[in-house]
Amino acid sequence: MSTRPHLLPALATAFAHDGTLDLASCRRLFAHVADLDVEAHFVAGTTGEFVALSDDERIAVLEAAVEEIGTAHVFAHVGAASTHQAVTLAHRARDAGATRFAAVTPYYTDVPGDALLDYYVRLRDVLDGDDELFAYVFPARTGVDVDPERLADVVVAAGLDGVKVSVPGTRYVADLVASLPDDVPVYSGNDALLPEVLDAGGAGVVSGVMQVGPAPFLRQAQALRAGDRAAALAARADVDPLVAAVGPSLRATKQRLVDAGLFRTAVVRVPAARHPRPAPVAPAVAQV
Repeated sequence: MSTRPHLLPALATAFAHDGTLDLASCRRLFAHVADLDVEAHFVAGTTGEFVALSDDERIAVLEAAVEEIGTAHVFAHVGAASTHQAVTLAHRARDAGATRFAAVTPYYTDVPGDALLDYYVRLRDVLDGDDELFAYVFPARTGVDVDPERLADVVVAAGLDGVKVSVPGTRYVADLVASLPDDVPVYSGNDALLPEVLDAGGAGVVSGVMQVGPAPFLRQAQALRAGDRAAALAARADVDPLVAAVGPSLRATKQRLVDAGLFRTAVVRVPAARHPRPAPVAPAVAQV
């Protein structure tokens, strides 16, 4: 495992021109990123379009990731709209070799406090004691807004190992960290804000952009580990334009992967605006 700050690339899922799963391209990406100096790779999450994948497809993608990257460096996302589906996915993910798991809160319907706790307790119960399980909150996408104190109570009561937060800024991270035991890491989805996330007490970031240009993220993390804020600021000058060019668009992310010879198409399944081809950035930044 890497030293804090942790970086966790959130990997895209490849599709053919007809929209079917392109597992060969997924494997190509997984093999390509396998040796990056990161904590783990987030598979079949939001960037991986999990809501548009069947359960069989989610498991197929996970199996490929475990084979190409290795069990220790894969976070299997098993979150679902229902506890039943999430538990079924967790069982299957364990059988596929996963040992690290994340689950977004149930979505679409309202989730009372007891139901949220039950969701994570039942997921925890189907995993081995040594397996990791992280909660994942993304209120803008799920429609489920959990305040930091309530989430911290759920994490502790369910025996969870960490949290991934997709909320603008870092205030939520700071409030959550303040409510959790010191040994429970909190990751942010704000991949352009690694220094601020660390200042808020977070452990690192989950980044959908990093898969298309890991170099500046790695330089920034290395500088922050060394306490070299000047070098971290210099790396940020490369991180920011990459996030601005690619981050808002899953199509743009996939187009970069096509340009790198990793994906065959930039097809997305989730509804997405047709963004123009992303503007080029400096080669040192764009290198995949």
